[in-house]
Order: sequence, then structure tokens, then C-alpha cells
Amino acid sequence: MFRWLAASVLFAASAMAADVADGRVTYNGDVLPIFEKNCMGCHRPGQIAPMSFLNYETTRPWAAQIKAVVSAKKMPPAVTNPHYIMLTKDDGLTQAEIDTIVKWVDGGAAEGTAQPARKKPAK
Repeated sequence: MFRWLAASVLFAASAMAADVADGRVTYNGDVLPIFEKNCMGCHRPGQIAPMSFLNYETTRPWAAQIKAVVSAKKMPPAVTNPHYIMLTKDDGLTQAEIDTIVKWVDGGAAEGTAQPARKKPAK
């Protein structure tokens, strides 16, 4: 069992290293953390956004549209509608995050290697 786990971890690490070495921007390695931080509050089932970004399969079909709206700085929205989370002019994506998303889309919107599940810290 331990050998299998160790081999799996090494394989995943080498695959992620290959993505980095290739300079590829991938959903799992680069874009998912941005979406977790900035988008998934609304882009998840049962929330205000019309599509989910919880995983690659539900996000990939929207790649070109995502590029368009983040490049135009239309997303995340800064609106005063009470159905949305109030965002200030300082909220939203940084230029580096926008550039990462654009590079991901322009590079073919690759999935990349899934990250191991993160353990939540004990309280």
C-alpha cells in the first residue's frame, strides 16, 4: 500500500513538474487557485452565476468567454445589486491573475495534473 501511495505521489509530482517546466498554464495548477479565491463564491451550484467553475469539466466549455470577461474586467462584477456580494474597486482579479487566465485559454485551456486534496487545518 505504501509503495503504491509513494509511487502515486511521485508520479503526480513529476507530472506537475513537467507542466511547470513546459511553462504551461493549466487549470489545476494555475487557474483553479484563482477561481477558488475569486470566483467560486458565485460560480457554483445553487448560487447566482449561471455556470459552475468547481472543476475542469464544467469550466473548460466556458474558457473563451472567461477570457473575454476577465480581460474586459467585467468579472468579477462590482455591482450594487443586493443579490450579489458587494465588491469594491479594489476587489477582483489582479493583472497577474488575468494574465494567467488569458495564457491558460490561449495555450489551449489544458487541464493539468489534479492537485492532491488539501487537508483543512484542525481547529
